[in-house]
Amino acid sequence: MYVEDVKEEFYQFLSGKRISIIVHYDIDSICTCKILQTLLQFSHTIYTLEVVAGLEHVREAYLNHAPDCKYFVLINCCGTVDIVEFLEPEEDVTFFVLDSHRPTDLCNIFSNGQVRLLSSPEEDGQVPEFADVFREDEDDSDEEGSDDDENEQGTKRRRSNDDRALPEERILRRRERRKWEENRNRILFEYSQFTYYNKASALFMYNLAWKLNRDDKDLLWLAIVALSEQMTFAKIENTTYVLEAGSLQAHATRLQNRSNDAEVKTSLKVYIERDLRLVLYRHWTVEASLKYSMHTACKLRLWSQRGDKKLQQLLADMGLPLVQSRQTYRSMELQLRKEFQGKLQELAEKYELGDVLLTTFALQYGYGHKFLATDIVYAMNSILECTTNKSRKECFNLALQCLSRNKNEILYQGIERAKQVTQILFKTVQSALEMRQVVSAGPFFYYIIQDGCVDWQMFSQQHVLLLLAQFILRAYVSGSKNKKASAMPLLVSAPCDLISGDCMIVGIPPLCENSPKNFFGKAFEQAADRTGCETYCDYFDTSYFRLPTKHRTRFIDALTALLS
Repeated sequence: MYVEDVKEEFYQFLSGKRISIIVHYDIDSICTCKILQTLLQFSHTIYTLEVVAGLEHVREAYLNHAPDCKYFVLINCCGTVDIVEFLEPEEDVTFFVLDSHRPTDLCNIFSNGQVRLLSSPEEDGQVPEFADVFREDEDDSDEEGSDDDENEQGTKRRRSNDDRALPEERILRRRERRKWEENRNRILFEYSQFTYYNKASALFMYNLAWKLNRDDKDLLWLAIVALSEQMTFAKIENTTYVLEAGSLQAHATRLQNRSNDAEVKTSLKVYIERDLRLVLYRHWTVEASLKYSMHTACKLRLWSQRGDKKLQQLLADMGLPLVQSRQTYRSMELQLRKEFQGKLQELAEKYELGDVLLTTFALQYGYGHKFLATDIVYAMNSILECTTNKSRKECFNLALQCLSRNKNEILYQGIERAKQVTQILFKTVQSALEMRQVVSAGPFFYYIIQDGCVDWQMFSQQHVLLLLAQFILRAYVSGSKNKKASAMPLLVSAPCDLISGDCMIVGIPPLCENSPKNFFGKAFEQAADRTGCETYCDYFDTSYFRLPTKHRTRFIDALTALLS
């Protein structure tokens, strides 16, 4: 069921109670959790926090806290599964679910109150009617009773007119039931055939803080980072991002006007601006950022010698000496920094760079520290997925600290690690294209990272593998002579556990589609049923799939036959 009055039915309802918060291991969940923690401090609510990366982790967390806790808040997890069937809770246990994954499971939507969704019906699209997917009748019991009656009357030679009508009624009921089930299956397939994302959960939590008059610039920045994460990883449509960014801009203006003049000069400022589509260029060298950013690398085809010459020519046309372009952006001459964005815009048409600007938000405090929201996203993702020798909880806490203004050293460490990840992504794409490892299977392309790859452990992480898939598809399409390449989806597989011999597969939609809705979740499920191979789908996003590496070839063949 949907929670209509969030302030009363969620926040005030949980005030003073002991609750358990189960948080997914991603950036949006971290931002949402930090906002919720701030709000719970005002209401003096006791809570425990568990970090999960899959469905089995949720089950373990629930079993650990079920004896002592009756109220659970699930952030970006379990909205797409039947929670009551999955966890088998006691009747007095209540779940509040805030999940951006879609589609939401219908059993959660039509729950009698044990599962309460912190979202609106409009955000779930076209939800089927209850009567179309659930049916309460006694057909089975009637049929059993009729069979018993027939056995008792089998020895009788005469049957009344009512008895003769029973078989016909049963046939009609069965026919009606069969039609209803066919219609139900069609409706369920249309509802659940695509995997996609709703707007960031942190936006919902920030709106709650605003309604409670507890919002400030720090909480607003958390919502901005969560929205920027969805834009960076192409989880939402561009129109959705623009609309939500406009709403957040209004909040930023309101909070800025509420500040006094002294605070504006010395403290935190959050504002919207148009900036370059370059990865971490304010914390890197201009040449490196131009080379390794996905946008410019694909437009100039920088993995080739011709592309490298184009880059050097671009820098020359901008009047940017190599000495300046190869030192950090902050160390460049002031005049060159001021002219950099404008000159790149002027040359964008000549070099076919397209729109080199994007709408983003910036955070600045004091007189020296300025970060774009996308900078924070790359830094946090590198901390979460590319930190070695640390547990999941330790990485989660580091990412939380990364959002604090007094933990700049952690943020800068994340930025440095993000640079390394960006370079590895580019080199992997370059190798895949040069060695022609992107293979056409007919209805889709696929690329396989072999077990001997040096960086296999990094690519076993969901968002790094997603970035690699998006980079490979854009790069391959930009250099392909096949006109249908932009209409082809891509499958990327990487080893995820060398001991068990398992691999992870992610599928992304074609470039020609503006919608990020992904059909691979249902396709993976059907291909696994056809092959009968052992699979392990523990991810909240069903566009990811895990199976034994030895069955991968057979699985791809089944997927090819299914989508042909």
